[in-house]
Amino acid sequence: MVLRTRGFESESDIPFAGLLELLTPLLPLRDRIPEVQARALGSALALAPPTPFDRFAVPAGMLSLLAAAAEEQPLLVLADDVHWLDDASREALIFVARRLGAEGVVLLCAGRPAASVLEAFAGVEMLPVAGLDDETAAELLQRESRHRVAADVADGLVATAHGNPLALTEIPRALSADQLAGREPMAGPVPAGEQIQEAFALQLAGLPEATREALLIAAAMQTGRHDLFRAALEHRALAADALEPAQRAELIAVDGRIDFFHPLLRSAVYHSADPVQRRSVHATLAAVAGEPARRAWHLAAAADAPDEEVAAALETAAAEARARGGIIAGARAFERAANLSTDVDARARRLLEAASDFAQSGRPDHALALVSEAQSLVPGGTLATEVVRVRGSVEMRRGAPGIAHDLLVAEADRIEVESPGAAASLLVEAAVAHMMTGDMEGLIATGDRARALLPGGADPVVEVLAGVLVGEAHAALGHEDEADALLDPAMPFLTGEHVLAMPSELVGMAGQCAIWYERWDRATAVLDNLIAVAREASAINHIIYPLAAHSVLDFRRGRWSAALADAGEAARLARETGLRPLLTFALAVLAHVEAGMGRRDDARSHARESVHLGELLGGSAITVYGVNALAFDALSHGEAEVAAELYDRVHRMASRLHMQRGLVQFGADRVEALVRLGRTDDAFQALEEFADTPGGGRWALAALARCRGMLADKTAEHHFETALSHHQHDGQPFEKARTQLAYGERLRRDRRRADAREQLGDALDVFERLGASPWADRARVELRATGGAAAEGDQAEKDAVQAAGLEELTAHELQIARLVAYGMTNREVAAKLFLSPKTIEYHLSQIYRKLDLRSRTQLATLMASEMPDARAA
Repeated sequence: MVLRTRGFESESDIPFAGLLELLTPLLPLRDRIPEVQARALGSALALAPPTPFDRFAVPAGMLSLLAAAAEEQPLLVLADDVHWLDDASREALIFVARRLGAEGVVLLCAGRPAASVLEAFAGVEMLPVAGLDDETAAELLQRESRHRVAADVADGLVATAHGNPLALTEIPRALSADQLAGREPMAGPVPAGEQIQEAFALQLAGLPEATREALLIAAAMQTGRHDLFRAALEHRALAADALEPAQRAELIAVDGRIDFFHPLLRSAVYHSADPVQRRSVHATLAAVAGEPARRAWHLAAAADAPDEEVAAALETAAAEARARGGIIAGARAFERAANLSTDVDARARRLLEAASDFAQSGRPDHALALVSEAQSLVPGGTLATEVVRVRGSVEMRRGAPGIAHDLLVAEADRIEVESPGAAASLLVEAAVAHMMTGDMEGLIATGDRARALLPGGADPVVEVLAGVLVGEAHAALGHEDEADALLDPAMPFLTGEHVLAMPSELVGMAGQCAIWYERWDRATAVLDNLIAVAREASAINHIIYPLAAHSVLDFRRGRWSAALADAGEAARLARETGLRPLLTFALAVLAHVEAGMGRRDDARSHARESVHLGELLGGSAITVYGVNALAFDALSHGEAEVAAELYDRVHRMASRLHMQRGLVQFGADRVEALVRLGRTDDAFQALEEFADTPGGGRWALAALARCRGMLADKTAEHHFETALSHHQHDGQPFEKARTQLAYGERLRRDRRRADAREQLGDALDVFERLGASPWADRARVELRATGGAAAEGDQAEKDAVQAAGLEELTAHELQIARLVAYGMTNREVAAKLFLSPKTIEYHLSQIYRKLDLRSRTQLATLMASEMPDARAA
């Protein structure tokens, strides 16, 4: 089965126009894909009323629909002129292209190699199409020409065409037989593009006037539907057969719809027409258009001056495009509506709507220009506050949170007396700017001021947001009681079914900050709920950050395979969606897990990429995670000098941001690196700095005692035993095993070999279960030095074999293995991971092969230790 779509310049502002053409033959299969994806497709394609859905629910639905159809027969999907496809359709194609695997679907896209297209399709296999060589070009020229072409003329035309097949077929049509034979001179050589346009213009000039007018109607249409074309002909009193001369000239094809021989011909027809006639044709098409959005765009094209009625129609079309997920199309419609507005306030308001959508679509610079234009129209008045609010949002998306903060606070100061609720809302947005810069004291001050301005119960949403923000800031600074006082009352909102109405980063941070001081139940409840609701809604934007945060939770709780899977999925989705701040964080989390597991090449590659992205984004608050991953990798592999240097860098960044000890667990590692270098004085200084930093829960107390034990002389045993007593309550098995390793090393040096074997054996068991290979290697070396057998031949060795098996899986395969082990079908796993069932089937076969398993039951048994709660999947 072959599915086709093509981009048209005139349809590039109609959201999902290309997708509707492509998927129409498959729409009867919508009942075979996840309900939320089917609803999103129905809304986006105007088959049902607009309903809210995530930006990526439609692309996920497209993938599911193609996979469902491919179960019956293979599919070839062709998309031509993708540079002219509407943004929403092109985004869906790219999403699918990155996920196709074993479905039986081939997707082939063609387009101009514009920088924007190449960047959008990054990661998708590309095949540059070069021009024809001279010999082949000459053969094509002779074959397509209706008259003999002299050799010297052919050489000139081949040189002019630069291997362009269109030029080789069209240029000769504009030349006479005598010119082709070399009996009459031709104009000097010109660029091929201009020559093609000139060739088309000459062909059009020879057509009857009525045919040229009919072609202009077809070129101006936003759809090739023949029924609308016939209605336009009738409206303009043109004959039904007006196009026949163009058909005989092979300029167009008519088969249920009208298709031009080439998009350049369509462009030549449209742009060579008189502007007055073009506007007249658009007015006709507006009159016969059945869809309000198309009617509005034709009215806009017909307008030669501002027209408030047309502007209002276009604003309605913009709002509908936004509601159906066509954010960029909506932005363009709002901007065009603003240009057609006759009322100053209406124009400013529409510019602000356009700016908001452009900023959300990744074009903050253009959004800022629109905000500036709106501000010049209404320097004061009722819209002044909205101008500042939108400008603040745009500045944050431009990576300028400091500018955003100052603008928002200044406006809040101005309106505080007359409108305290609006001022509080602005202050909450200003507090988000502090979150981006890592200024937690500033966040608390701004957030507390917002909370003080809110009358009791006046705006519960803003009140909850302010409380959560301030609570998260207290958690980051190690003020655990203050954080609990604000976050515990917000739990019904943070774990409710409507959690996607709140910013996912804000909700995810409530879960992540609970990890910092061992509020495991809160972290699990918030993150599991957010991930589950986001998967159910196919809300990819909302799932990336909580997946990365959940990886941190799993790492600390001793579920490293799950941590690797979650971080791997978060990084993959962030990369595919172009969300660079989230990619920066996800890569750092992934690198930290990989470092602990000994996947060194991957760890260093991902950590370095994270640091590079963080530096580009200009935020040490996010860069610190990547640098810490590099340091942990070095420490894990015995490179103490490199680790110490990197940990010093982490310490400087964390100190500037006043990070609490549990946010990035580097304090004890820094001390250990210095101890292993023999830099005792520096180690004591680092220990003192670690002790003076607040937060971190029972882990921090255990880690401090471990460091003291490593530096102590006669009191080492007391400190290590103190550390182990704290570890009984911190719920972090890797950290406890680290303490036992250090304790065992010290006992061995003190010649207490039997006691050392007990600690080292317990540490080795944990390291092997986690898959912490470099740490297990160190424990084995120490254990053998005590005369022990390094757990060879016992149950621990069998556990190690299982762990080694899981280590062979990629992060992506681990995530699939977890979900399958929960008892989910391939189709259910596909829906959760935004893949196709065939792709899941392929990966599952790879998993079985790597682990030497034959059934889902065996897989579930092996994965049992990695599955704390099915909702987290």
